[in-house]
Amino acid sequence: MTRALIAALTPMVVLAGAQPAMAQSSEPPPPIRSYEGDPGRLGDPASWRTPEFNRDAGLVAMGAEFAYAAGYSGAGMNIGVVDSGVFAGHIREHGSLETNYAIGDRYFSVEAQGGDTGPTPGFYDPAFNDSHGTHVSGTVGASRDGVGETQPGGPAANMHGVAFNSNIYAGNTHKTDGVLYGVLPSTATVAQTPDNAYLGNVYRAVNAAPTANGKPVRIITTSWGSQPNTENYHTYGTPPGAPATFGLNAAWRHLSTPDGVADVNGKTVHWLNGAIDAARSGTIVQFTAGNSGYANPSPRGAAPYFLPALEGSWYTTSGINPTVGRTFNPDGSVLVPGQQTFNQCGVAKWSCVTAPANGINSTTVQVVNGVPQPRYGSSSGTSMAGPHSAAALALVMQRFPYLTNEQALYTMFTTGRQNNTVSDAAGTAVPNPTRGQIVQVPDARNGWHTPSLREAMNGPGQLLGAFDVDTQGYSDVWSNDISDVAIRARQQEDAAEAAAWEATKVAKGWTNGLPADANDVDRSDYAIGLRREQARSARAHEGSLTKRGDGMLFLAGNDSWHGTSTVRAGTLSVVGSHASAIDVRGGTLGGSGSVGDSVTVTDGVLRPGLTAEEAAQITDVPVAPGNVLNVGGDVTIGREGGLAVTVSGDGDYTSVRAAGDVVLSGDLTLDVRGSLTPGTKLTIMSGSSIKGSFHAMPEKRVLNADGYLFRVSYKNDNVTLTVLRALPPMAK
Repeated sequence: MTRALIAALTPMVVLAGAQPAMAQSSEPPPPIRSYEGDPGRLGDPASWRTPEFNRDAGLVAMGAEFAYAAGYSGAGMNIGVVDSGVFAGHIREHGSLETNYAIGDRYFSVEAQGGDTGPTPGFYDPAFNDSHGTHVSGTVGASRDGVGETQPGGPAANMHGVAFNSNIYAGNTHKTDGVLYGVLPSTATVAQTPDNAYLGNVYRAVNAAPTANGKPVRIITTSWGSQPNTENYHTYGTPPGAPATFGLNAAWRHLSTPDGVADVNGKTVHWLNGAIDAARSGTIVQFTAGNSGYANPSPRGAAPYFLPALEGSWYTTSGINPTVGRTFNPDGSVLVPGQQTFNQCGVAKWSCVTAPANGINSTTVQVVNGVPQPRYGSSSGTSMAGPHSAAALALVMQRFPYLTNEQALYTMFTTGRQNNTVSDAAGTAVPNPTRGQIVQVPDARNGWHTPSLREAMNGPGQLLGAFDVDTQGYSDVWSNDISDVAIRARQQEDAAEAAAWEATKVAKGWTNGLPADANDVDRSDYAIGLRREQARSARAHEGSLTKRGDGMLFLAGNDSWHGTSTVRAGTLSVVGSHASAIDVRGGTLGGSGSVGDSVTVTDGVLRPGLTAEEAAQITDVPVAPGNVLNVGGDVTIGREGGLAVTVSGDGDYTSVRAAGDVVLSGDLTLDVRGSLTPGTKLTIMSGSSIKGSFHAMPEKRVLNADGYLFRVSYKNDNVTLTVLRALPPMAK
């Protein structure tokens, strides 16, 4: 991946940035904005580990220094935060260095109103807010300012956020973190009671906020509120003898009550619907999992289980203790991020990650003699984990500006680094034998484990079904080994779930639909079962890639997904190994790696080889220029397709070597760039057999290309071009 310095020093800030490899269109990402004298340098992750960096153990655990060294700090990204307000007085952390920390140029207030709550700005108000939202928002985007700020009478305490150049759009719950989000106990106070209509509108307002750069808010992170004591999420169903509100399913039934229908608290408007509206628009919504140590996250975190259509736009974050079980590589980077704590991923494991949650230092606010003052403080809980994962996702989005929100989310999921423990058959934590490795299949304790910005900067780790990417004119490198292990494992889970659902329908008498006299619980369970059945039926259980749009996408890893790859536009260049078949239906297939299955050029061009200029753009893994594309199956060039060969010398030319048959009917294009010796035979294709011929080029046909005459032959399982002679200058 190309990573180049694209800005210079100014008296106020260090401006350093990088652009995606070989970016061919659109503006390069904004530069990193930091303080004058910042030791952080492109290409040097360790240089970013300053005392300010190390004061947030979460940056270490997620490998954030690798994103910064690659040139990504969240510049230009708009992140929504719904919480108990953001303290406007933290000007050093919430403003931009080049504007002398002016509030309103990076941290923005989003006003909302509704229900019984009038217009309320997103900034902290001591009349009804606490420090929780300020702490969360600091983890997301507090400035990297390099100043050793101290607490009164205390040590250096300042820190910086994960996406320290991002823009924050804050919505205010009009409450403290003590507000309850589920079934209210009879003793609930006014401060504990949410204004559902207002809260729903906060999500809608943040999602639709007009931003300073005109770009959308792409992710909303939210961790407000507390679990009511009326609920318990350790089991899915209500345990025998427990209150009717216990169990994740019961809590979900309450939380997901449709608007217009009264819930057990008598409320006919329900705040969750505002968050669902945001997610259905395509914005990623992150909810934290909760802190009670349950086997499942809170019902709001588990929403994609109950509403599978939300997968890809909604996820939850469990916690890790980043100082328990954490280990390091010899270069000082993290190997094992830590150990899972607080609520587990449970039924939401396919839409769940873990992130640093214990002892997290961030911005706070303290009221001194009636005046709010900026402070720093340490807190623990999944509320600290959620902003870490959300800001990490923003860095992935910035790194890959051509990916959709869902594709960026799945890139973060599939490059997670495994934590120290997993669950045994009884659900008890046991040592993880593959800790420190990149996640393969999410588990009920850790989900996709902890985001690793080291690996995420290099592209997806897996394809979770069809991955249809439009590179939009960017040229880029995916250097991770990309598989489809998880989605194929999910096929087995889906089969088991389908069998269990069929058995449930038989046992409940639902095989012909729901009886008219069904109770509310059965109606809810039946609806959940049908939604999950439809999602299973629609799910593709193998990975596949479709490349659209201008630009070149290099695949530099060991790619083992099973579905066919399709080129629709631009160039797909295989410079590593690619296991599955490739179908070219527009654009170009190139590279000097290997394709394990067949290559079919229906419409487009097969252009083997990797030039020295192209190889120079691939710096994540060692790749040398090369001329040969190896294919393990058949190669078919249809009538509307073509082969393009570059000839630079007698022994320097591009070619295709196939283990299967070569079937030809399309065009041949030659690009001769060097001197050739008459009589030289160039083998441009080989296979177990050669069938057909290039269009208008039968056996022994002579063709003229760039001042040379060549004779084509299809004998002996090879396609050869014999150099006859160079043409005189006037005949060229």
